[in-house]
This record gives sequence, structure tokens and C-alpha cells, in this order.
Amino acid sequence: MKKKWSTIKQGIIQRKKVIMTVSIASVLLFGGAAGTAVYAVNKGALSEDEAVKMISEKLGGEVTQFEKDWDQPMTYEMTVKTEEGYQDVDVDAEKGEILSQEMEDDDDEDMSTQKAVETAKISMDQAEKIALKKVDGQITDVELDSENGILVYELEINQGQKEYDVVVDATTGKVLKTELDD
Repeated sequence: MKKKWSTIKQGIIQRKKVIMTVSIASVLLFGGAAGTAVYAVNKGALSEDEAVKMISEKLGGEVTQFEKDWDQPMTYEMTVKTEEGYQDVDVDAEKGEILSQEMEDDDDEDMSTQKAVETAKISMDQAEKIALKKVDGQITDVELDSENGILVYELEINQGQKEYDVVVDATTGKVLKTELDD
């Protein structure tokens, strides 16, 4: 009887060892794969802050809108307020090179970017801070827009696997909408 229990006990111990070995190997494999993927996406990439600073200095202006475009190559799309007016600029996120640059037309029927920025009482930075108080995460897109006659900042915030759309009134700073994006 003791021999039988000893055999059963050894079998259980062997199974536990196999399960632990497989579990540890899985964690290492998936952790390494995730780390490699994050490295591949961000390797050599210019940070958002570095890109904004570089373009502000290069064009002698202030970045008023910023959006990350995840297509390949990954780009940063910015609107820059300069002495000449507003410019739309696309920047290679890895190399920091300007891919395209053009002046905005003020002939649009909608409110021009220049007029919108001048009308906004809340800055883009303030809108970002307000939105991050509502939804903790990383901002991937900010746009100043007119919605139903109200000047608003539309922000996209990634929170892990979820993406939220947050709308902040550009005049009052009030959060008008927080919505989980499907």
C-alpha cells in the first residue's frame, strides 16, 4: 500500500513539475514577444514631445493640433501657427523628416484654424489635462473643431486595449462627452 501511495505521489509531483515548466516557458515566451513588439514599434521613433519641439523650432511657430497616424511609416500630423499663418505638416515619426507641408486656406466655409485657436479660451495642453482627469491613459489624437456651433477639443485616449473619445468645450473647459470607442 505504501509503495502504491509513493508511486501516486511521485506521479503527482512529476505532473506539477511539467505544469510549472510549461507555465514558466509560456510566460517567458509571451513576455519576450510582447517586449519585442513594443520595441519594434518604438525603435528609433521620435517621441511626440521631441517632434513638437523640433517642428516648432524649425518652423518658428506653435503646434496647435497634433495627431499620430499609425500607418507605415508612422507619421505625426500637426497644425503649426506661424507668422505667415497656419501650416499642415506631416512628419516621419522615426526619422523626424518633414514629409509634407502646406499652408491652410482661410477660404473655407468652416471656421479657420486661426480663428478657432484665437477664439478658444482653453489651450490644447489644458484640454489634455482636463481629459486625462476624466480618462486615465495616453492621448493619441487632439483636434480643435466646431461641433454644433460650439468650439471643442476632440481627444482620443488609449487605455490599454480600450480607446475613449473625450470632447472638451474649448471655451469653458467642461467635458461634454466621454465615450468608449468601439
